[in-house]
Amino acid sequence: MNKNGADLIIDTLIKNGVEYVFQLPGGKLGPLLMALKKREEIKVVTVRHEQNAGFMAQGIGRMTGKPGVVMTTSGPGALNLVTPLATATSDGDPVLAIAGQVPQAKLVSPYPQNPNISGVMNDSTITKYAKEIQHTDALADEVANAYVSSINGNPGAVFMDIPGNILLAETTKSGLAFSTLVNQLDNTISDEAAIFSAVEKIKAAKRPVVIVGARAADDNAAAAIQAFIKKTGIPVVETFEATGLLTHEFSQNYVGRVGLFNNLPGDELVFNSDLVITLGLNLVEYWASVWNTDNKRIIDIDTVVDHLDETYLPDTILLGNIAKNLKNITNSITDQAITDEWKMVVHDLQEKLTAKKKVPSQTTEDALHPLEIVDSLQKIIDAHPNTTVVMDGGSHEVWLGSYLKVYRPKHFLMSDGEQTLGVGLPWAISAALLRPEEKILSSGGDGSFMFSSQELATVAHYNLNIVQVIWVDKEYNMVEFQQELDYNGQKEGVDIDYIGYKEMAESYGIKAVRVRSKEALDAALKEAYATSEPRVIEMIEDNHENIHLRDKEPFKKY
Repeated sequence: MNKNGADLIIDTLIKNGVEYVFQLPGGKLGPLLMALKKREEIKVVTVRHEQNAGFMAQGIGRMTGKPGVVMTTSGPGALNLVTPLATATSDGDPVLAIAGQVPQAKLVSPYPQNPNISGVMNDSTITKYAKEIQHTDALADEVANAYVSSINGNPGAVFMDIPGNILLAETTKSGLAFSTLVNQLDNTISDEAAIFSAVEKIKAAKRPVVIVGARAADDNAAAAIQAFIKKTGIPVVETFEATGLLTHEFSQNYVGRVGLFNNLPGDELVFNSDLVITLGLNLVEYWASVWNTDNKRIIDIDTVVDHLDETYLPDTILLGNIAKNLKNITNSITDQAITDEWKMVVHDLQEKLTAKKKVPSQTTEDALHPLEIVDSLQKIIDAHPNTTVVMDGGSHEVWLGSYLKVYRPKHFLMSDGEQTLGVGLPWAISAALLRPEEKILSSGGDGSFMFSSQELATVAHYNLNIVQVIWVDKEYNMVEFQQELDYNGQKEGVDIDYIGYKEMAESYGIKAVRVRSKEALDAALKEAYATSEPRVIEMIEDNHENIHLRDKEPFKKY
């Protein structure tokens, strides 16, 4: 059967297990869409904005560890991918982006939708690999190299720009199957000397702490971490992106999250430690200049060497498969006892964490205190522990990131890197496609939600099992309270008009409710979880306490 370059790309994607392509149609994307139409193995998800398609691909990459695939047309279609690809690269999520381009003969002439896309994308803060493809017969090879680049080392986004004549030209080549090779990339482990060095430092420490980062957030690493903690008793903190690696049985070792404003009990625990064991820590999640001002000893167990500076020079680095290296450390430790003094510090900080997230005795009657919302969401998640929680950016993200617990890896999604607004609903769509039997709880503020609210049409079209909660305070509040703190109580450009989000959702055919009390929120969540159809809950929020999210008292030196 005759096939063209577009067929060759799709054949290669199929042979390597790609299940979804996210796209918004355009003229230069036509050959790829027609190639997809010939095959039934890949599901084509049509969206309402290319940026959201990029976020959806990132969501696939985050949850599976394999590149999510997004396709766009040329010009503005491809340019709309800059933000999601930069977000994916910063957060460490693999994404394969493919754009149709004008024919090669038109690339150097005035022609519609003809910017130098590969030139725009060829920046290390946006992608790990960006290339304009020149030959049809090379397409399968180029897909293989782009795919491997996206996951090798610190994962990120890759971009292929393909002129129309390259996509349409006939070829006798067949797609390449390289996923078996890719699966071998994480088989490396450190040598015995490095393991011995790490073990000796751990045994000598009086106040060790584990910081779990995003690159360790998978099932294998979670099992290894749990075995290590069970044997050593060392306390653990998580970055926002790494949430979910510890189950209920490790509550005595868990001291919550760290990062962002460096003012949580977990941050105070790190402040008091004498040895920090970083597991897959992407420093964009928790930059060392915040937590290592006193030259602590550091053991770094990771897949890559992260950015080195005067505050981050690990004493021992174990590179390779995080789960396997940690398992070797655990097997090599014969005795390890946490001192009673350090146990007491852990206990005190756990009590402080509990106090910080306690719902106040008095709250506003016609609006929800943020901690009331956290409490309601926690109870529904505890009753349905398979819930995937997805957060957009904003003040609500800090409340949930600081205090909401989940107990499964890759079931708590947020952006630490670019802290991009608009990721929430697209990621929720990805999660619902991957996990159709599980409830997806998507959280957004009335500011961030509107960045991608049009994808409610996608949610309705595919009838996805998503509960979208919207925190409504009529402000870009994350910016507002920081303006007030930084500019003597002044603020500017942060107020936004109220929209009837309930009515908006209903216009898409999605059942929705507006709530102002905790009792109403609890009832709405219960009803939403009783169905697999999408639901929207508009929550009127009292945001007066948000300004205190940045409060920081001097840490106690234990």
